Amino acid sequence: MEKNVYLFVCDNLADWEPALAIAMISDRYTVIPKKNSYHVVTFGLTKDPVTTFGGLTIHPDADITEIGPANTAMIILPGSTLYEKDDPVQLVPLIETCLQHKIPVAAICGGTLFLAKHGFLDAIRHTSAGPGWLSHHAPDYRGREHYVHEPCVIDGGIITANPLGFVEFAYTIIKTLDVFVTLEFLDFWVKAVKNGYLDIDMFGG
Repeated sequence: MEKNVYLFVCDNLADWEPALAIAMISDRYTVIPKKNSYHVVTFGLTKDPVTTFGGLTIHPDADITEIGPANTAMIILPGSTLYEKDDPVQLVPLIETCLQHKIPVAAICGGTLFLAKHGFLDAIRHTSAGPGWLSHHAPDYRGREHYVHEPCVIDGGIITANPLGFVEFAYTIIKTLDVFVTLEFLDFWVKAVKNGYLDIDMFGG
């Protein structure tokens, strides 16, 4: 069965944070040879349209009730100011189910705050916008001793990234989903994105 990667969309979603990851893992992008690719499906708490930080309107493909573990490869929670104002508690059972079924969950910026509020980061290594920020907005957060000051961290099936770690976030998602044919190509890709390095021969051209 072809599996989907589900991207959570909500008002004030930080457009740029998941962009690299979803472009590279998508089955629509065929320029780069891949071992695996995925259908990226947007979902919301409802199917009502949302407006991103950049002013784009997204009509979710699905709502939260339509997602099950059988056809899910990963859940991605991008950043948004939503998490500071209106905690989307409806996501909790979905995240719990995914982790129980060994389905990875990837969160960046505000998405990590949601995980912290609900105890998902209390016993694993993780990163975010700072342990103080997590504690301020998530009073029940108990994971400070496991906080790592890195752009992106993976532990216990959960990927977390700080607000500026979107390249490393994409790298870790691509690696976790085993998208590129070789790890050497993945290393080349991240160097190209980070440093502007390009060798067209890597594409076979």
